[in-house]
Amino acid sequence: MLEDTKVAGFEKLQVLLVEDDAFAQRLAVSVLKQLGITKLVVVKDGQAAIDQLNHEDTRYDLIISDWNMPNVTGLDLLKHVRKTWENMPFLMLTGNANEEFVRIAQANKVDAYIIKPFSPAQLKQKIMAIFRIKPV
Repeated sequence: MLEDTKVAGFEKLQVLLVEDDAFAQRLAVSVLKQLGITKLVVVKDGQAAIDQLNHEDTRYDLIISDWNMPNVTGLDLLKHVRKTWENMPFLMLTGNANEEFVRIAQANKVDAYIIKPFSPAQLKQKIMAIFRIKPV
Protein backbone atom coordinates (compact mmCIF):
# COMPACT_ATOMS: atom_id res chain seq x y z
CA MET A 1 0.00 0.00 0.00
CA LEU A 2 1.23 3.47 -0.83
CA GLU A 3 1.24 6.29 1.68
CA ASP A 4 -0.70 9.40 0.63
CA THR A 5 -1.77 7.46 -2.42
CA LYS A 6 -3.96 9.82 -4.41
CA VAL A 7 -2.10 12.43 -6.42
CA ALA A 8 -3.98 15.65 -7.24
CA GLY A 9 -4.88 15.77 -10.91
CA PHE A 10 -4.32 12.07 -11.58
CA GLU A 11 -8.08 11.47 -11.58
CA LYS A 12 -8.17 13.36 -14.90
CA LEU A 13 -5.53 11.21 -16.61
CA GLN A 14 -6.54 8.75 -19.32
CA VAL A 15 -4.01 5.89 -19.21
CA LEU A 16 -3.39 3.05 -21.65
CA LEU A 17 -1.74 0.06 -19.93
CA VAL A 18 -0.19 -2.52 -22.25
CA GLU A 19 0.91 -5.64 -20.37
CA ASP A 20 0.64 -9.33 -21.25
CA ASP A 21 1.74 -10.71 -17.85
CA ALA A 22 -1.32 -11.14 -15.62
CA PHE A 23 0.54 -10.52 -12.34
CA ALA A 24 2.30 -7.36 -13.55
CA GLN A 25 -0.98 -6.17 -15.07
CA ARG A 26 -2.87 -6.63 -11.76
CA LEU A 27 -0.09 -4.88 -9.82
CA ALA A 28 -0.01 -1.92 -12.21
CA VAL A 29 -3.82 -1.56 -12.25
CA SER A 30 -3.93 -1.71 -8.44
CA VAL A 31 -1.23 0.96 -8.06
CA LEU A 32 -2.77 3.22 -10.70
CA LYS A 33 -6.13 3.06 -8.95
CA GLN A 34 -4.46 3.82 -5.60
CA LEU A 35 -2.93 6.91 -7.21
CA GLY A 36 -6.40 8.07 -8.25
CA ILE A 37 -6.22 7.03 -11.90
CA THR A 38 -9.61 5.62 -12.82
CA LYS A 39 -9.70 6.29 -16.56
CA LEU A 40 -7.72 3.20 -17.49
CA VAL A 41 -7.78 0.98 -20.57
CA VAL A 42 -5.86 -2.30 -20.35
CA VAL A 43 -4.74 -4.33 -23.38
CA LYS A 44 -2.48 -7.39 -23.64
CA ASP A 45 -0.12 -6.54 -26.51
CA GLY A 46 1.24 -3.77 -28.66
CA GLN A 47 -1.05 -4.47 -31.61
CA ALA A 48 -4.12 -4.09 -29.40
CA ALA A 49 -2.63 -0.82 -28.12
CA ILE A 50 -2.10 0.46 -31.67
CA ASP A 51 -5.68 -0.48 -32.48
CA GLN A 52 -6.87 1.47 -29.42
CA LEU A 53 -4.78 4.49 -30.34
CA ASN A 54 -5.84 4.48 -34.01
CA HIS A 55 -9.53 3.68 -33.70
CA GLU A 56 -10.65 5.19 -30.43
CA ASP A 57 -11.93 8.69 -29.89
CA THR A 58 -10.14 8.66 -26.53
CA ARG A 59 -7.04 10.81 -26.15
CA TYR A 60 -4.54 9.17 -23.82
CA ASP A 61 -2.39 11.17 -21.43
CA LEU A 62 0.04 8.33 -20.64
CA ILE A 63 1.01 4.96 -22.07
CA ILE A 64 2.53 2.36 -19.76
CA SER A 65 3.81 -0.61 -21.72
CA ASP A 66 5.69 -3.83 -21.20
CA TRP A 67 8.66 -4.30 -23.53
CA ASN A 68 8.49 -8.01 -24.29
CA MET A 69 5.06 -8.99 -25.64
CA PRO A 70 3.67 -11.11 -28.45
CA ASN A 71 2.59 -9.63 -31.80
CA VAL A 72 3.94 -6.08 -31.40
CA THR A 73 6.60 -5.45 -28.76
CA GLY A 74 6.67 -2.46 -26.44
CA LEU A 75 9.62 -1.08 -28.39
CA ASP A 76 7.69 -1.31 -31.66
CA LEU A 77 4.72 0.35 -29.95
CA LEU A 78 7.00 3.15 -28.71
CA LYS A 79 8.33 3.68 -32.25
CA HIS A 80 4.78 3.82 -33.61
CA VAL A 81 3.71 6.28 -30.93
CA ARG A 82 6.69 8.56 -31.56
CA LYS A 83 5.84 8.76 -35.28
CA THR A 84 2.28 9.89 -34.61
CA TRP A 85 2.21 11.39 -31.11
CA GLU A 86 5.74 12.64 -30.59
CA ASN A 87 5.13 14.08 -27.10
CA MET A 88 2.90 11.31 -25.69
CA PRO A 89 4.26 10.36 -22.25
CA PHE A 90 5.49 6.76 -22.45
CA LEU A 91 6.64 4.60 -19.53
CA MET A 92 8.30 1.29 -20.43
CA LEU A 93 8.19 -1.75 -18.14
CA THR A 94 10.90 -4.32 -18.75
CA GLY A 95 12.44 -7.38 -17.22
CA ASN A 96 15.65 -6.57 -19.10
CA ALA A 97 18.01 -4.65 -16.86
CA ASN A 98 20.98 -4.50 -19.22
CA GLU A 99 22.45 -1.26 -20.56
CA GLU A 100 21.67 -2.06 -24.20
CA PHE A 101 17.92 -2.13 -23.54
CA VAL A 102 18.16 1.17 -21.67
CA ARG A 103 20.09 2.76 -24.56
CA ILE A 104 17.59 1.50 -27.13
CA ALA A 105 14.66 2.83 -25.10
CA GLN A 106 16.34 6.20 -24.64
CA ALA A 107 17.23 6.39 -28.35
CA ASN A 108 13.53 6.01 -29.09
CA LYS A 109 12.61 8.80 -26.66
CA VAL A 110 11.01 6.79 -23.89
CA ASP A 111 10.08 9.13 -21.03
CA ALA A 112 10.91 6.64 -18.27
CA TYR A 113 11.36 2.94 -17.69
CA ILE A 114 11.01 0.58 -14.77
CA ILE A 115 12.76 -2.74 -14.34
CA LYS A 116 10.34 -5.54 -13.37
CA PRO A 117 9.50 -6.58 -10.81
CA PHE A 118 8.66 -3.08 -9.65
CA SER A 119 7.28 -1.74 -6.41
CA PRO A 120 4.18 0.44 -6.13
CA ALA A 121 6.42 3.28 -4.90
CA GLN A 122 8.63 3.01 -8.01
CA LEU A 123 5.64 3.23 -10.35
CA LYS A 124 4.28 6.24 -8.45
CA GLN A 125 7.67 7.98 -8.53
CA LYS A 126 8.13 7.42 -12.28
CA ILE A 127 4.66 8.71 -13.16
CA MET A 128 5.17 11.76 -10.94
CA ALA A 129 8.54 12.40 -12.62
CA ILE A 130 7.02 12.16 -16.12
CA PHE A 131 4.48 14.82 -15.17
CA ARG A 132 7.09 16.81 -13.23
CA ILE A 133 5.25 16.55 -9.92
CA LYS A 134 7.53 16.93 -6.94
CA PRO A 135 6.91 14.62 -3.97
CA VAL A 136 5.59 16.44 -0.92
